[in-house]
Amino acid sequence: MDGRDITRAALLLPFSSDNAGARAEAINLLNAAQLALFEHGNAGLILIPKDTGGTAAGARQATEAAIRDGADIILGPLFGAAARAAGDAARPYDVPVVAFSTDANAAGNGVYLLSFPPELEVARVAEFASRRGVSRFAYLGPTGRYGRSVSEALSNNARMTGGSLVAEESYTGGVEAMTSAAARLARLGVESVDAMDAFELQERNDWTASEGSPFQAVILPEGGVRLRMLAPLLPYHDVDPLIVKFLGTGLWNDPETVREPALRGGWFAGPDQEARDQFSQAFVTAYGDEPSRIASHAYDAVLLTLHLASGRDGFSQRAVESPDGYLGADGLFRFASDGRIQRGLAIYEVHPSGFRTIDPAPRSFDLEGL
Repeated sequence: MDGRDITRAALLLPFSSDNAGARAEAINLLNAAQLALFEHGNAGLILIPKDTGGTAAGARQATEAAIRDGADIILGPLFGAAARAAGDAARPYDVPVVAFSTDANAAGNGVYLLSFPPELEVARVAEFASRRGVSRFAYLGPTGRYGRSVSEALSNNARMTGGSLVAEESYTGGVEAMTSAAARLARLGVESVDAMDAFELQERNDWTASEGSPFQAVILPEGGVRLRMLAPLLPYHDVDPLIVKFLGTGLWNDPETVREPALRGGWFAGPDQEARDQFSQAFVTAYGDEPSRIASHAYDAVLLTLHLASGRDGFSQRAVESPDGYLGADGLFRFASDGRIQRGLAIYEVHPSGFRTIDPAPRSFDLEGL
């Protein structure tokens, strides 16, 4: 490689983690990064995988080793504590860290989070719902950090659009705890609908918020089997999805979602499906398996590296935080000055045959609302 302008990108992942799921995810991310390199790379980009072991100490050691190897940018790590450790090690050398964690506490001071924080998804779907007349939102979901993030984001975004979070019920555990929480939410009041009105509402495609409903939309931040356990409990307690709009997070972006009748007509925000499908098809062709949900983060991180390497500002803060953003496997994204990601998301509606796009993802950040 003598005489070439070399760019070195270190990829920090938990290859030897004690957790089998983390090890499997590391391989998915590595494969996606290599796919981007093979599809779009040039002879001057070197990808340097480093093992973090899934720990903060391992991430610090891997970062220090990568900097000794001349890394221009750090891609990864996967977990929040590891991302903070990598940032601490890279910061004195002005080497940016593009981590794959959703832990907002890891962002900033040279650490950028290339992920899907639930706050973005909630903001997008809440804003869309408000345009359809929703001003009274409710939360029904799990306790814990993820649930709190969703609840706080819903409350904040409802307030920004002139609405409010009028009810919040959470639970810890399985179907029994979910049932109790759904019953408590229903005590706020429900709006009944007779059979003829129900038929008419089912036939219409122009749902708008009911003025008489105590809450006009409820967010259900679950996915997979747990979502299918939770959703039917609301109709059981007379919360009719023909009147109250069921909202979701990115956890809804799962084939299991369409199997639950109570979720039909529900809305959630997600990445540009066309871009995602192109990535998935290329991944399957290359490796024979479907990519994990977050494998695209590594793919986009390599595309970002190639873009920065070809720009006049290199890997500077100004370049990484370009307001124009970047297009990747999950559509449009950019980084704010605090290290958090901003994404152009679409709104999807659940139908028995799949997810239907009802508000497309934007193609640039100069559109209203971004």
